[in-house]
Amino acid sequence: MQQPAIATFYDHIADIAKQEGCSVPEALREAGKLGVTALEVSCFNTAGQADKLAGELSEAGMGVTAMPSFFSFESDTDVESQAEKIFADAKTIGARKLLVIPGFIPEGADREACPRQIIDCTKRLGELADRAGFVLTIEDFDNERSPISDSSGMLRFMDAVPGLTACFDTGNFYFAGEDALDAFERLRGRIGHVHLKDRSLTEDFGTEPRKTVDGSPMHPSPVGAGVIPMGELLEKFMDGGYNGPYTIEHYGAEPMLECLKRSVEWLRARLGEAGI
Repeated sequence: MQQPAIATFYDHIADIAKQEGCSVPEALREAGKLGVTALEVSCFNTAGQADKLAGELSEAGMGVTAMPSFFSFESDTDVESQAEKIFADAKTIGARKLLVIPGFIPEGADREACPRQIIDCTKRLGELADRAGFVLTIEDFDNERSPISDSSGMLRFMDAVPGLTACFDTGNFYFAGEDALDAFERLRGRIGHVHLKDRSLTEDFGTEPRKTVDGSPMHPSPVGAGVIPMGELLEKFMDGGYNGPYTIEHYGAEPMLECLKRSVEWLRARLGEAGI
Protein backbone atom coordinates (compact mmCIF):
# COMPACT_ATOMS: atom_id res chain seq x y z
CA MET A 1 0.00 0.00 0.00
CA GLN A 2 1.33 3.43 -0.93
CA GLN A 3 2.14 5.72 1.98
CA PRO A 4 -0.21 8.69 2.20
CA ALA A 5 1.19 12.17 1.73
CA ILE A 6 2.75 13.76 4.78
CA ALA A 7 2.03 17.47 4.89
CA THR A 8 2.41 20.51 7.09
CA PHE A 9 1.40 24.15 6.92
CA TYR A 10 3.07 26.83 4.82
CA ASP A 11 2.93 28.96 7.97
CA HIS A 12 5.17 26.39 9.67
CA ILE A 13 7.66 26.64 6.81
CA ALA A 14 7.72 30.42 7.28
CA ASP A 15 8.33 29.88 11.02
CA ILE A 16 11.23 27.55 10.26
CA ALA A 17 12.76 30.15 7.95
CA LYS A 18 12.47 32.82 10.64
CA GLN A 19 13.69 30.67 13.53
CA GLU A 20 16.57 29.06 11.63
CA GLY A 21 17.66 32.22 9.84
CA CYS A 22 17.19 30.80 6.36
CA SER A 23 15.07 31.57 3.32
CA VAL A 24 11.63 30.05 2.71
CA PRO A 25 12.95 27.97 -0.23
CA GLU A 26 15.68 26.62 2.07
CA ALA A 27 13.08 25.82 4.73
CA LEU A 28 11.00 24.02 2.11
CA ARG A 29 14.01 21.90 1.18
CA GLU A 30 14.61 21.03 4.85
CA ALA A 31 10.99 19.94 5.22
CA GLY A 32 11.32 17.88 2.06
CA LYS A 33 14.38 16.09 3.47
CA LEU A 34 12.27 15.08 6.48
CA GLY A 35 9.62 13.51 4.25
CA VAL A 36 7.11 16.33 3.86
CA THR A 37 5.70 16.26 0.33
CA ALA A 38 2.79 18.69 0.52
CA LEU A 39 1.51 21.78 2.30
CA GLU A 40 -1.66 23.48 3.40
CA VAL A 41 -1.57 27.03 2.12
CA SER A 42 -4.17 29.42 3.51
CA CYS A 43 -6.02 32.26 1.82
CA PHE A 44 -3.96 34.62 4.00
CA ASN A 45 -0.76 33.15 2.57
CA THR A 46 -1.93 33.59 -1.02
CA ALA A 47 -3.38 37.10 -0.67
CA GLY A 48 -1.54 39.18 -3.25
CA GLN A 49 1.14 36.57 -3.89
CA ALA A 50 -0.52 33.42 -5.20
CA ASP A 51 1.70 33.33 -8.30
CA LYS A 52 4.87 33.69 -6.20
CA LEU A 53 3.80 30.91 -3.86
CA ALA A 54 2.89 28.66 -6.76
CA GLY A 55 6.41 29.11 -8.08
CA GLU A 56 7.99 28.33 -4.69
CA LEU A 57 5.94 25.18 -4.31
CA SER A 58 6.68 24.02 -7.84
CA GLU A 59 10.41 24.55 -7.41
CA ALA A 60 10.35 22.62 -4.14
CA GLY A 61 8.27 19.81 -5.62
CA MET A 62 5.57 20.33 -3.00
CA GLY A 63 1.90 19.59 -3.57
CA VAL A 64 -1.05 21.31 -1.90
CA THR A 65 -3.42 19.23 0.22
CA ALA A 66 -5.93 21.94 1.07
CA MET A 67 -6.43 25.68 1.29
CA PRO A 68 -7.74 26.94 4.65
CA SER A 69 -10.26 29.56 3.56
CA PHE A 70 -11.78 32.13 5.91
CA PHE A 71 -15.22 33.62 5.25
CA SER A 72 -17.32 36.16 7.14
CA PHE A 73 -20.77 34.68 6.65
CA GLU A 74 -21.89 35.96 10.06
CA SER A 75 -21.84 39.52 8.68
CA ASP A 76 -21.51 39.26 4.89
CA THR A 77 -23.95 37.08 2.95
CA ASP A 78 -22.51 37.93 -0.47
CA VAL A 79 -21.10 34.46 -0.93
CA GLU A 80 -20.15 34.96 -4.57
CA SER A 81 -17.87 37.92 -3.96
CA GLN A 82 -16.09 36.25 -1.05
CA ALA A 83 -15.63 33.04 -3.00
CA GLU A 84 -14.34 34.62 -6.21
CA LYS A 85 -10.87 35.60 -4.95
CA ILE A 86 -10.38 32.45 -2.90
CA PHE A 87 -11.34 30.24 -5.86
CA ALA A 88 -8.91 32.13 -8.10
CA ASP A 89 -6.00 31.79 -5.66
CA ALA A 90 -6.80 28.13 -5.00
CA LYS A 91 -6.63 27.37 -8.71
CA THR A 92 -3.33 29.24 -9.00
CA ILE A 93 -1.62 27.14 -6.31
CA GLY A 94 -3.30 23.91 -7.36
CA ALA A 95 -5.59 23.42 -4.36
CA ARG A 96 -8.69 21.35 -5.09
CA LYS A 97 -9.86 21.09 -1.48
CA LEU A 98 -10.95 24.09 0.58
CA LEU A 99 -10.92 23.90 4.37
CA VAL A 100 -13.77 26.27 5.11
CA ILE A 101 -13.78 28.45 8.21
CA PRO A 102 -17.24 29.92 7.60
CA GLY A 103 -17.40 32.63 10.25
CA PHE A 104 -17.71 33.32 13.95
CA ILE A 105 -20.67 34.17 16.15
CA PRO A 106 -20.27 37.78 17.34
CA GLU A 107 -20.65 38.55 21.02
CA GLY A 108 -24.31 39.23 21.76
CA ALA A 109 -25.55 37.68 18.51
CA ASP A 110 -28.49 35.30 18.42
CA ARG A 111 -26.96 31.84 19.01
CA GLU A 112 -29.52 30.20 16.73
CA ALA A 113 -30.17 32.75 13.99
CA CYS A 114 -26.51 33.53 13.38
CA PRO A 115 -25.42 29.89 12.87
CA ARG A 116 -28.40 29.36 10.55
CA GLN A 117 -27.23 32.28 8.42
CA ILE A 118 -23.69 30.89 8.34
CA ILE A 119 -25.01 27.45 7.37
CA ASP A 120 -27.16 28.90 4.56
CA CYS A 121 -24.14 30.75 3.17
CA THR A 122 -21.97 27.63 3.46
CA LYS A 123 -24.59 25.70 1.52
CA ARG A 124 -24.45 28.30 -1.25
CA LEU A 125 -20.65 28.15 -1.16
CA GLY A 126 -20.88 24.39 -1.62
CA GLU A 127 -22.95 24.85 -4.77
CA LEU A 128 -20.43 27.32 -6.19
CA ALA A 129 -17.49 25.12 -5.23
CA ASP A 130 -19.02 22.08 -6.89
CA ARG A 131 -19.42 23.97 -10.16
CA ALA A 132 -15.82 25.23 -9.91
CA GLY A 133 -14.40 21.77 -9.20
CA PHE A 134 -13.58 22.17 -5.51
CA VAL A 135 -14.48 19.97 -2.55
CA LEU A 136 -15.19 21.44 0.87
CA THR A 137 -14.28 20.29 4.36
CA ILE A 138 -14.68 21.85 7.82
CA GLU A 139 -12.65 21.31 10.97
CA ASP A 140 -13.33 21.49 14.69
CA PHE A 141 -11.96 25.04 14.77
CA ASP A 142 -10.51 25.93 18.17
CA ASN A 143 -12.36 29.14 18.93
CA GLU A 144 -15.25 29.36 21.38
CA ARG A 145 -17.15 31.64 18.98
CA SER A 146 -16.89 29.13 16.16
CA PRO A 147 -20.14 27.30 15.32
CA ILE A 148 -18.05 24.23 14.37
CA SER A 149 -15.76 23.93 17.41
CA ASP A 150 -17.02 20.44 18.32
CA SER A 151 -18.49 17.39 16.62
CA SER A 152 -22.09 18.51 17.19
CA GLY A 153 -21.51 21.76 15.35
CA MET A 154 -19.70 19.96 12.54
CA LEU A 155 -22.51 17.46 12.13
CA ARG A 156 -25.08 20.23 11.99
CA PHE A 157 -23.22 21.83 9.08
CA MET A 158 -22.55 18.56 7.27
CA ASP A 159 -26.17 17.49 7.55
CA ALA A 160 -27.20 20.76 5.89
CA VAL A 161 -24.52 21.06 3.19
CA PRO A 162 -24.35 18.29 0.57
CA GLY A 163 -20.87 16.90 0.02
CA LEU A 164 -19.31 18.64 3.00
CA THR A 165 -16.89 16.42 4.93
CA ALA A 166 -15.14 16.60 8.28
CA CYS A 167 -11.52 17.60 8.63
CA PHE A 168 -10.66 15.79 11.86
CA ASP A 169 -8.24 17.94 13.84
CA THR A 170 -7.00 15.62 16.57
CA GLY A 171 -6.05 18.40 18.99
CA ASN A 172 -9.00 20.74 18.73
CA PHE A 173 -11.55 18.52 20.40
CA TYR A 174 -9.35 18.82 23.50
CA PHE A 175 -9.81 22.59 23.26
CA ALA A 176 -13.59 22.14 23.25
CA GLY A 177 -13.56 19.69 26.17
CA GLU A 178 -14.63 16.78 23.94
CA ASP A 179 -12.92 13.41 23.90
CA ALA A 180 -11.27 12.91 20.50
CA LEU A 181 -12.02 9.18 20.42
CA ASP A 182 -15.70 9.84 21.09
CA ALA A 183 -15.68 12.51 18.40
CA PHE A 184 -14.22 10.02 15.93
CA GLU A 185 -17.12 7.65 16.53
CA ARG A 186 -19.60 10.47 15.94
CA LEU A 187 -17.87 11.49 12.72
CA ARG A 188 -17.00 7.99 11.51
CA GLY A 189 -17.52 7.62 7.77
CA ARG A 190 -17.60 11.38 7.18
CA ILE A 191 -13.91 12.23 7.56
CA GLY A 192 -12.35 13.63 4.40
CA HIS A 193 -9.20 15.25 5.77
CA VAL A 194 -6.98 14.96 8.85
CA HIS A 195 -4.84 17.34 10.90
CA LEU A 196 -2.45 15.60 13.27
CA LYS A 197 -2.13 17.93 16.24
CA ASP A 198 -1.00 16.97 19.72
CA ARG A 199 -1.23 19.09 22.86
CA SER A 200 1.25 19.45 25.71
CA LEU A 201 0.76 20.61 29.28
CA THR A 202 4.36 21.86 29.41
CA GLU A 203 6.31 24.55 27.56
CA ASP A 204 8.96 22.23 26.09
CA PHE A 205 8.15 23.16 22.50
CA GLY A 206 6.99 26.74 22.70
CA THR A 207 5.81 29.19 25.29
CA GLU A 208 2.81 30.42 23.34
CA PRO A 209 -0.03 29.16 25.55
CA ARG A 210 -3.57 28.58 24.41
CA LYS A 211 -6.47 27.92 26.73
CA THR A 212 -9.28 25.44 26.49
CA VAL A 213 -12.90 26.53 26.88
CA ASP A 214 -12.61 25.76 30.61
CA GLY A 215 -9.45 27.86 30.94
CA SER A 216 -6.86 25.09 31.12
CA PRO A 217 -3.51 25.93 29.46
CA MET A 218 -2.20 23.93 26.53
CA HIS A 219 0.99 24.15 24.47
CA PRO A 220 2.33 22.89 21.14
CA SER A 221 3.75 19.39 21.02
CA PRO A 222 5.39 17.05 18.51
CA VAL A 223 2.85 14.51 17.34
CA GLY A 224 2.83 11.54 19.69
CA ALA A 225 4.55 13.34 22.56
CA GLY A 226 1.55 15.05 24.17
CA VAL A 227 -1.73 14.20 25.86
CA ILE A 228 -3.85 13.38 22.79
CA PRO A 229 -4.25 9.61 22.08
CA MET A 230 -2.54 9.98 18.71
CA GLY A 231 -1.68 6.30 18.25
CA GLU A 232 -5.27 5.17 18.82
CA LEU A 233 -6.62 7.87 16.53
CA LEU A 234 -4.20 7.01 13.73
CA GLU A 235 -5.25 3.37 13.97
CA LYS A 236 -8.89 4.40 13.74
CA PHE A 237 -8.21 6.54 10.65
CA MET A 238 -6.48 3.64 8.92
CA ASP A 239 -9.01 1.00 10.02
CA GLY A 240 -11.81 3.31 8.90
CA GLY A 241 -10.42 3.44 5.39
CA TYR A 242 -8.96 6.95 5.41
CA ASN A 243 -6.18 7.08 2.84
CA GLY A 244 -5.79 10.81 2.39
CA PRO A 245 -2.94 13.06 3.49
CA TYR A 246 -1.92 13.65 7.09
CA THR A 247 -1.20 17.30 7.81
CA ILE A 248 1.07 17.83 10.81
CA GLU A 249 0.16 20.94 12.78
CA HIS A 250 1.79 22.67 15.73
CA TYR A 251 1.24 26.41 15.61
CA GLY A 252 3.39 28.30 18.10
CA ALA A 253 6.05 25.59 18.34
CA GLU A 254 9.69 26.53 18.78
CA PRO A 255 11.98 25.23 17.49
CA MET A 256 9.54 24.40 14.70
CA LEU A 257 12.03 22.39 12.65
CA GLU A 258 12.81 20.00 15.50
CA CYS A 259 9.13 19.66 16.31
CA LEU A 260 8.34 18.85 12.68
CA LYS A 261 11.21 16.34 12.53
CA ARG A 262 9.95 14.47 15.57
CA SER A 263 6.38 14.52 14.29
CA VAL A 264 7.31 13.14 10.88
CA GLU A 265 9.48 10.43 12.44
CA TRP A 266 6.62 9.38 14.71
CA LEU A 267 4.13 9.26 11.84
CA ARG A 268 6.40 7.37 9.46
CA ALA A 269 7.23 4.83 12.15
CA ARG A 270 3.55 4.21 12.88
CA LEU A 271 2.69 3.91 9.18
CA GLY A 272 5.61 1.51 8.77
CA GLU A 273 4.37 -0.63 11.65
CA ALA A 274 1.01 -0.82 9.87
CA GLY A 275 2.71 -1.96 6.66
CA ILE A 276 2.03 1.29 4.83
